[in-house]
Amino acid sequence: MTNTLRSIRRGPSTPERLLVLIPGYGDRPEPFLDRAASFDPNEQWLVVVVEPQIPGDRGPYWYNVDENGPDPVALASALRAIDALCASTLTETGLSEDALVIAGFSQGGALALAHLVDPTSTVTPRAVAALASYLPSRDEELIDLSRASQRLVLFAHGKNDELIEPIRGRSASKAFHRADAIVSWVEVAGGHRFDTPLIDELAAWLTALSLGDEPHAPPI
Repeated sequence: MTNTLRSIRRGPSTPERLLVLIPGYGDRPEPFLDRAASFDPNEQWLVVVVEPQIPGDRGPYWYNVDENGPDPVALASALRAIDALCASTLTETGLSEDALVIAGFSQGGALALAHLVDPTSTVTPRAVAALASYLPSRDEELIDLSRASQRLVLFAHGKNDELIEPIRGRSASKAFHRADAIVSWVEVAGGHRFDTPLIDELAAWLTALSLGDEPHAPPI
């Protein structure tokens, strides 16, 4: 599988942990990498930020959404590209899947969740973080929630998110919890931005993972 995504990175030359970060609709990777010091202040992770693959007037994006849901062709293409990027980076670094975390914001978080439960994915990360996000609707044969069993999954959502209602993130967190994922669900103040306090929640969760902990705060 050939990696075709543009990505930028920072971190140690011989990393022990890999964080693949997926921006959302209209987002470029540079501002996300600029915030890496906020969620990885000690550079414990090789942070790789990918760029959405479809160019648009409002910035690059992964897929369009209409009354029928996400464009299935574009969504599938994005998932294949993310999978290839993860596989090639693991090979390059010599790391195992247990060292891999995939995190995403908004549409990027939707991809992170969909990749984890997609039966065609060749890479299964140890953990996934979905910030201000949701599980995108797909054909049932392309969703296997059992793949999330015993995987750590963070759902963090702004209470005042004006683009993606918190109920969508909570509903996804409950579905993953029922599938025996090790879920952490948190609502924070603020709206739909990759900024504090969402980044604070990501930082605390990543720190716990690096210490070997398994944070668990399932939705009620």
